[in-house]
Amino acid sequence: MINTICAATSERQQAAASLAKRCDCMVVVGGKNSGNTRRLAQICAHACERTYHIEEASEIDAAWFANARHIGITAGASTPQEHIERAVERIKELCR
Repeated sequence: MINTICAATSERQQAAASLAKRCDCMVVVGGKNSGNTRRLAQICAHACERTYHIEEASEIDAAWFANARHIGITAGASTPQEHIERAVERIKELCR
């Protein structure tokens, strides 16, 4: 088998897996049609049962964070920075 994953993608996946292991809840931001982002969500879900893949901050549900002390967030490589920032702000609003 030939490994076709670039180093940056591999590092992002490893970092996401490491983070997910330490979290009660993970949010993966990025396109539902993005293979890289879908793979990140799968990796996180393997380590953290409460993993949610979203495209927009408006999809985030406060119930996801019930009793969560540690919430992780990651994003696909092509996810616009403003989508990530809106998701972070939405999570902060819901967890006040």
